[in-house]
Amino acid sequence: MNIVFLGTPEFGADVLRSLISSAHKVVAVVCQPDRAGNRNKVEVCPVKKLAQQHNLDIYQFENISKDGVSVLKQIAANIFVTAAYGQLLSREVLSIPKHGVYNVHGSLLPEYRGAAPVQFALLNGNKKTGVTIMKTALAMDSGDVALQKSVDIEEADNAETLLKKLAKLGGEALQEVLWQLQNNMLKLQPQDESKATFCKKITAEMAKINWNNKNLDIFNQIRAFNPSPVAYTVLNGDNFRIFDSRPTDCNIDAVNGQVIECSKLSLTVKCGSGALKLLSVQAAGGKVLGYKDFINGRKIKQGDILG
Repeated sequence: MNIVFLGTPEFGADVLRSLISSAHKVVAVVCQPDRAGNRNKVEVCPVKKLAQQHNLDIYQFENISKDGVSVLKQIAANIFVTAAYGQLLSREVLSIPKHGVYNVHGSLLPEYRGAAPVQFALLNGNKKTGVTIMKTALAMDSGDVALQKSVDIEEADNAETLLKKLAKLGGEALQEVLWQLQNNMLKLQPQDESKATFCKKITAEMAKINWNNKNLDIFNQIRAFNPSPVAYTVLNGDNFRIFDSRPTDCNIDAVNGQVIECSKLSLTVKCGSGALKLLSVQAAGGKVLGYKDFINGRKIKQGDILG
């Protein structure tokens, strides 16, 4: 099948990579426009980088429903595939390909519709999640389901590792759907609207740690926001970012947010319930360090209070 692929971040690039290595032909790639990043340097998204490596035609519409319709109609494709593209598609765009538009979504729909399903699965402490291949409809993530595959969420998972797992799983599921579609064997199932849940856009404020919360809730917050926007607290008046941690029991009478152990054995902080062992941290202006290296070179001690 001739495919137009629409995606932008690493998740999209991983799905695109599976299509490139398949028997199908990617005839064009659409991604978000390049944006200015740190120090005004233009950042090229992962999907564009991969497309350039394979000499694929690339389009970057500021608004695909206004600027892309006439261009996309000229491309000889019979299906569009989206994976974390970042723009809603109009009815006119959806009607262009003969077989419609199919989306690779990082949740078991109708659970976690929206732009951050992986982060919210972690944030809520889910033990399982998955991917859905869905035929795209006008309402966000509401289309009929073509195929779903599930995966366990491990304790060591964060948003980055889980997105990698789901992108690989999504690529495999997509291959099955394309084969079924090509052989007139695809059966779509409508979503149960009564079970639909939604996830809002992630903000930096959501990453601020409240040490009065339970250790499990803070643990889930830390892994949900790694690698971005990264959970943070305050140490000695400056932001202190935490990339990795593990929950542990606490029998010490201490203030929530207090460092109750600072040694080669652990860097542990009291929480509203239980405690948290900090494994990977970053002080303002510093590098990301394991806790042993951090306590050797930084002014942090038992009794300090974070936040």
